[in-house]
Amino acid sequence: MKINLTFFIILYLSSAVAIAFPQNNTKPGGIAIIAVAPSTSSKPFVSYHKKPVALVKGRTNWLAIIGISLKTKTGAEHITIRDKRGKTHHKSFKVKPYKYRTQRLTIKDKNKVTPNKKSQQRIKHEFILKNKLKNTFSKKPPQLNFIRPTSGRDSGRFGLRRILNGKKRNPHSGMDIAAPSGRAVKASAAAKVIFVGNLFFTGNVIYLDHGNGLISLYAHLSKINVKKGQHVKQGKIIGKVGKTGRVTGAHLHWSVYLNGNAIDPVLFLQKHKIRKKRGK
Repeated sequence: MKINLTFFIILYLSSAVAIAFPQNNTKPGGIAIIAVAPSTSSKPFVSYHKKPVALVKGRTNWLAIIGISLKTKTGAEHITIRDKRGKTHHKSFKVKPYKYRTQRLTIKDKNKVTPNKKSQQRIKHEFILKNKLKNTFSKKPPQLNFIRPTSGRDSGRFGLRRILNGKKRNPHSGMDIAAPSGRAVKASAAAKVIFVGNLFFTGNVIYLDHGNGLISLYAHLSKINVKKGQHVKQGKIIGKVGKTGRVTGAHLHWSVYLNGNAIDPVLFLQKHKIRKKRGK
């Protein structure tokens, strides 16, 4: 089935309440939603670049929710589908071209741009930790109905090519929301807290596991109100906006990961809600 028919598939989802899906947008840093097997069959195992991906059961099909890396080039990408008997087949989708803008920032703390040797050792250790966190894959069904974690002005869009103090750095892996220190930060969806702490670049940070490889991150916080292992409901205040880590001012950095890839959080706010037709 062609990817541009995805939302015709979604119209047949079965749920007792409204179901919200992220926007299907197959750009680098985007999301592909693909029908992978009839819903009457057993749940298949689906992988993309050898990593498991999120699955949701609809009335007609099992749907794979796939995060596409910012580094992915334009062209065909493939997923592997394995049924209960171990039989495998592949499906493809096309990544469309998309050019992100460039953002130039000046950071007062030069060590946050060109870290010294001591900081570099810390960064290497934290890189391993962050990679493990964003690749967390729990078996619980994904909570896809996200809300905006705080109010404020969008001050840094996802995917921006960053130039800090005149030096090229990695593209922006989340959404920045400018807000005064102390403003409440809410859980975007129901989740389990899998990490709280202070990291070199992100400052005080929280990672939430929303199920099936869907992870959200809340950074630069002035206060953290939750503990590791805690289960939180959507909308719970988990912390407060701050300016810890590498910042130019108070704001919330909000990242969303799918199957280990940072994806554009806006796609989770541009929802498509479908309600089950009762009595049919």
